[in-house]
Amino acid sequence: MIKVLLFDFSRVLLHPTDKTYSGSLNRLHRELKDNESYYLFHHFKLNDQIIEFLKSLNRKYNLAIFTTDVIQNDPLIKEIIGPVFSKIYSASELGISKKEISSYEFLAKDLKVAPGEILFIDDTFGNVEAAQTAGLKTHHYKTNGELIKFLESV
Repeated sequence: MIKVLLFDFSRVLLHPTDKTYSGSLNRLHRELKDNESYYLFHHFKLNDQIIEFLKSLNRKYNLAIFTTDVIQNDPLIKEIIGPVFSKIYSASELGISKKEISSYEFLAKDLKVAPGEILFIDDTFGNVEAAQTAGLKTHHYKTNGELIKFLESV
């Protein structure tokens, strides 16, 4: 039985406003954030459809984020996602890698659930594979529609 929905952040819950941008969202944020005219939501868009959908699930599941870096720490983002997600894990802050099986074992222990009680959603297939090898249930994110349909069937 799934108890925790664990989400990647960049390109699942946060997208670039420039749909042609294919680089790292964290790198783009770091490059721009010290500019006086920088406003995060001119360059990034939270996935409001998924975040609103998750609000309807937060009584059924523990919701958490496992992301690579730190863009989610921006106060504008934290204000919105903080009330929705009980835990936010940053691989860079923890000194772990999303590609390592041991990272998912650590998260399961910290969340106090068995790995098989976590459903991990990520857009990077290598991360999905590592989580699956660690015993987590997984879903490779492609679009909001397919994710919502999948979560409604869980």
